[in-house]
Amino acid sequence: MIGDDYQNIPINDIDTVIFSHNKVVITIPLIVRLLENNVNILICDSKNDPIGVFNAFNGHSLVFKQLNAQINWKVTRKKKLWRKIIADKIQSEIDILRFLGVNSASVAKLKEYKNSIYNDDLTNREAASAKLYFKEIFGKDFYRDDGGDAKNYALNYGYKIVASHISKCITSRGLIAQLGIHHVGESNPFNLTYDFIEPVRALIDLWVLQNVKDHFGNSEKQRLIELMSAKVKINGMWFRLNDAIEDVIDSYIAFLNEEKDHVLRIDLKDGYKQDD
Repeated sequence: MIGDDYQNIPINDIDTVIFSHNKVVITIPLIVRLLENNVNILICDSKNDPIGVFNAFNGHSLVFKQLNAQINWKVTRKKKLWRKIIADKIQSEIDILRFLGVNSASVAKLKEYKNSIYNDDLTNREAASAKLYFKEIFGKDFYRDDGGDAKNYALNYGYKIVASHISKCITSRGLIAQLGIHHVGESNPFNLTYDFIEPVRALIDLWVLQNVKDHFGNSEKQRLIELMSAKVKINGMWFRLNDAIEDVIDSYIAFLNEEKDHVLRIDLKDGYKQDD
């Protein structure tokens, strides 16, 4: 509803519904209808922070077959994919630094990290690259674990929005998000989600850098949510981010199922295109 006007939107055109006000009342029939149509449901707390997500269990016609394949993914294949994911994450960080015109010394160091990743990233090049990268884009005084900072708040919010979409993609393909390829936290229901999100984080980082200074309020949250409809590049072609993420995840799954040896990545060297 906008003002006094109601807008009818076909449910098949809806990707995600975010309930962001603590006075909103929703019914079980509504939740069921949304899940039946594989709509992602994101629940926020009183501060409008995402704290929970609903995903449909029956999004794939061959759930048992897909789940059985996931359980039997080869360890060597999972380690190789994690190496590719970390390499793509570092490349995304390089893309962002180049896009911002950051000094070449940092880019060269990130290239060095990227070219020295072992299977399963045993030498933790991910953490080393992230530390350098965040200092370059947000300043030397920035600390990623500072939850009270507006930029950190925005980063966490954006990551959760992307993670909810990735979880939807995972479950709609008959897989479970709890069973990761690298993250193995016993209490984490989204291990696979946070495996797959890594190369996409840099896009959120760029948006936050460009749009958040000392305040992150409701208007900024709305625009960050709309980033899911922004256009990004894969193989030189522009795609909506939500579609691009699905294509990348499909390539990951095909790799793990030993159907392909190549995975897709979102190319951020030209940034992104978002409607005003």
